[in-house]
Amino acid sequence: MIRSVAPGDLWVLRRKPRSQVWLYNEAMLARPHHQFTFALRCLFDNRREGTTLVYRDRGMRVIAQAVSRSGRPEQDIAMLSAYGGGGRDNPTDPDAWFRLLEALCVQAGQVRIQRLYAALSQRHEELRELFRQLGFVSYTQQIVLRLEGPDWDQGVTVAPMRPQARRNDWGIHRLYGMMTPHLVQHAEARVARDWQLPITEGWRRSPRRGWVLGDDDNLTAALRLVSGPAAHVFTLLIHPESRDIVTDVLRFGLGQITDTLPVYLLLREYQSELLAPASDLGFQPIGEQALLFKQTTVAVRRPSLLPALEPRPEPRGPIPTISSLHCEDARYYDRATQHYEQHRPVA
Repeated sequence: MIRSVAPGDLWVLRRKPRSQVWLYNEAMLARPHHQFTFALRCLFDNRREGTTLVYRDRGMRVIAQAVSRSGRPEQDIAMLSAYGGGGRDNPTDPDAWFRLLEALCVQAGQVRIQRLYAALSQRHEELRELFRQLGFVSYTQQIVLRLEGPDWDQGVTVAPMRPQARRNDWGIHRLYGMMTPHLVQHAEARVARDWQLPITEGWRRSPRRGWVLGDDDNLTAALRLVSGPAAHVFTLLIHPESRDIVTDVLRFGLGQITDTLPVYLLLREYQSELLAPASDLGFQPIGEQALLFKQTTVAVRRPSLLPALEPRPEPRGPIPTISSLHCEDARYYDRATQHYEQHRPVA
């Protein structure tokens, strides 16, 4: 039986799972995902916060959680876990996860979630096949780097960046379009307003900051920082002709951090030329992820000629009644007859 989380499932989530898979995205690196707290909030507002589904079979319970993206009809699959079971009569964990994720995709379409995302580690080959069978498509690879200690001995220079403002949204979107493959742009479906920094932060959202370099209409670089209680996470956009300033841009970002939390840098596979300058600064690769997405909606084209071909009633004026003819036209005919009788010529 597959259903949404219920109060009776909360005590199970406080126990240690038999098996568990985390699908870390940018927000989860900065702020750990607590499945019990998230399930509790889904219990009150499932559509707004996300989805927690439970698959129960005899003594086995399998949990899947998907987190909603603020302001967008999208969700990130965050966690899969299994409790109890393990007997011969129980399904294996991948089989149970398959049924649970299939139900999650159906429910997402019913509540008008247009896209589902998953950041799957490369070592989970079996799960990658599972997602493929469910219709998920890999649109790019992502490299996760962690700062192991900056090397400040190679000539310290800092890029003259300025804080991101509302007027920079279109410039960042233009820079993103110049360096991002069309397949990735189609999968992420971003528009200019998606680059706006939030004015207020919710209970689950990590503080975000951003800086830009260059003219407002022709930016050279854009640096984003997501900070949380666990770490700081950088994402970077660099103009293809200005890759030599990567180290200076990252040094500027590191100068904005005042604590000792771990620092991560996320680079896509089409940004592989930035690995060398990032490594010179102290960032070392710790893992790779396959970024997957699934479209839950289908575009429908409506022919523009259809309304013109539909039959329409022709406009018609009111038909005069016999009484109206008798009152008007008959009067004129009677007058003309009397005039003819008075003035007809005599033979």
